[in-house]
Amino acid sequence: MADRRNRILVVDDEVGMREGCRRILAAEGYDVETADDGMAALERFRAGEGFDVVISDLKMPRMGGMDLVQALHEVDEDALLLVITAYATIDTAVDATKRGAYGYIPKPFTPDELLLHVRNGLEKRALRIEAKALREERESRLLEVAFERSKSTTILHCMTDGVLVVNREGHIVLRNAALSRIMPSCTGQPLPTPVENAAELPEIVSLVMEVVQADAPIIASREIVIGPCTYMVNAAPVLEPGGETLGAVAVLRDITALKKLEIAKSMFVSMVAHELKSPLATIESSLNIVLSGIAGEDPERDRQMIQRALLRSRTLRTLVSDLLNLTAIETGNFSLKRQHADLSTIVTEVVDASAERSQERNVTLQIECAAPTQIEPILADPNAVRSIVTNLVDNAIKYTPEGGHVNVRVDGNGLYARVVVKDDGIGMSPAERDHIFDEFYRVKNDYTAHVPGTGLGLTLVRRLVDMHQGRIDVDSSPGKGSSFAVSFPTVAYATGL
Repeated sequence: MADRRNRILVVDDEVGMREGCRRILAAEGYDVETADDGMAALERFRAGEGFDVVISDLKMPRMGGMDLVQALHEVDEDALLLVITAYATIDTAVDATKRGAYGYIPKPFTPDELLLHVRNGLEKRALRIEAKALREERESRLLEVAFERSKSTTILHCMTDGVLVVNREGHIVLRNAALSRIMPSCTGQPLPTPVENAAELPEIVSLVMEVVQADAPIIASREIVIGPCTYMVNAAPVLEPGGETLGAVAVLRDITALKKLEIAKSMFVSMVAHELKSPLATIESSLNIVLSGIAGEDPERDRQMIQRALLRSRTLRTLVSDLLNLTAIETGNFSLKRQHADLSTIVTEVVDASAERSQERNVTLQIECAAPTQIEPILADPNAVRSIVTNLVDNAIKYTPEGGHVNVRVDGNGLYARVVVKDDGIGMSPAERDHIFDEFYRVKNDYTAHVPGTGLGLTLVRRLVDMHQGRIDVDSSPGKGSSFAVSFPTVAYATGL
């Protein structure tokens, strides 16, 4: 049960959200009050009603969450300020941090997520207050404080964010284990050591120390790239009660996943807009010509127009299906129904279904199956296997020019049953081959510019193969075609029989 002395103020202009947060927090033993906008909350603070935590909505009348955070931070710098918003972005988080917020909680959120942020924030607030008291009682040098407070050091080393403390002489006097992992160049350097040994940090640390000496203390925030990761660095000066600079502290938070999510979101919106626009325009144009009769009576032409619209509608259906399946896999809502399955039968069905498409493109499609005794049943989801083979065969046909050949072979070795899809199409370079399983990636050249696709098919293939504990191998050269070989464990091998 939480300490009842912890007082929390929930600020939101929506009664449902305000009361919902109040009930969740009150049930945990917190003393909870509410306010319907930022101005009302600020007035309660100025009236002397101290609160340990303020949870504020971002968008409110009279005074929004960002302005409230800044105003409250000026009234009580020790108050824990959390922003809740349905418009959470990296820029929002940076702006809120600059104004004094501890963090933000994206809407919608669960009770557990709300409680986790409050508990973590209260723990950090308690540590901050304790550190402030220590600075008033102890020696001025941060090195002495760090060595004397083993408890704080232990907590710092348990943090997943990298923490680095610099004294007034510009020497690193404290670093936690996370920082050593983030910056291997710091590992093994004896303390104290010049901050110049910490990659890109000297500039931002010097900035906050120089500005505070100009009587204008700030918190500096900046993104830096270290190796394959992107970090948000927040640096702030550490001051004595009299205003003298003791040094600076920098915290590095890994935002690589957020950056990738932002890029993926932009790519997704762009890709979907492009992939939907083209087939929809073709479908609409073809149907308008047939329905309007502006080109006269021509049953054969009308049939071709309808076939063209149908082909484009299938492209849209494939796009939607790939998106749904990939989303289900990513969110953990996709499940396989593994059973004894005959790989030869599934592959034959897929090849038969693709025959018409290969004929339309004047591509020869052939299938070869080893003797039944050489291909043992596999333990797999037939629908998932069908999706894998369909994507591979469809890609082979799409990327093989007219007059080319696509060969599908099924064989086995007792442990695995294998399907190999080989074409003599445009092929890929080694650099392109390294990225073909990335989401939304498509090989870009003069030929592929006219080939519809989402860049999700092979991503889905790789995920489904991995879920079957299978293997996929690719062999390709520019102008010489590509070969995709997928191996599935047989029933005997998968079950250990």
